[in-house]
Amino acid sequence: MSTDISSLVEAAFQGDWSPLIEESRNAPGKHWAEEARCANQDINLFVPLGDGPREDPEIVKHKLGVSLNRPRNLCASCPLSVAARCLVESLRDDDEFGIRAGLLASERSALRAAWQGRVNEEAVQAALHGSTTVLSRLERNAVIARFTGEPSFEPATVARGLGVTHEYLLKLVRRHRQKSQSVSAASSSVHSADAA
Repeated sequence: MSTDISSLVEAAFQGDWSPLIEESRNAPGKHWAEEARCANQDINLFVPLGDGPREDPEIVKHKLGVSLNRPRNLCASCPLSVAARCLVESLRDDDEFGIRAGLLASERSALRAAWQGRVNEEAVQAALHGSTTVLSRLERNAVIARFTGEPSFEPATVARGLGVTHEYLLKLVRRHRQKSQSVSAASSSVHSADAA
C-alpha cells in the first residue's frame, strides 16, 4: 500500500473519512477503473486464497509471503484517486474478499466495520433538504433526531428526503422522542442510585 493511500486510510481509522472520500471523487464517472493498474490483469491475482475478513492480516502476509508482492505493487502504482475510489467502492459495496487499494481483505475488516458505523453528514443534510438518497440506519436516525430537535426544517421536505409520508415521519418523530425519554429516564435512575 502506498504511503499516500496509507495516510487517507489512517485518517479514516481516526474517524475522518473526508480525505478518502474527497480523493475518491477525483476519479469520477463509471469508467474510473480503466485507469487502475489491475485493469486487464488476472482477477485471481487479487483474490489470494487464505485471506478473508476473519483472518489475521499478519498471519496471511506470513503465509502468502512473496505471492502478495505483485498485486500489492500494482495497487501501489495506481493513481491515488483511483486507489481511493477502489477502496471507497469496496467499502460501499461491503466487499469482504480481495485486495483493494493495496489492502488485504483481512486488513480492510476493521475499516469496513468503521465505514458501516459512520454517519455521512452530506447524506444527512441532503435528506433534511428533501433529496432522496440512500441512507444507512445510523444516517436515517440522525435525520430524524436532527428534525426532531430543529423545528425549522419543513416536514414535507424531510419526509420526501426520507422517502416516507408526512404521517410516517411524525410517527418516527414520536418513536424517537419516546426512545430519548426512556434513555433519559434510565440515565436519571442510574445517577439517583449512585447518589444513594
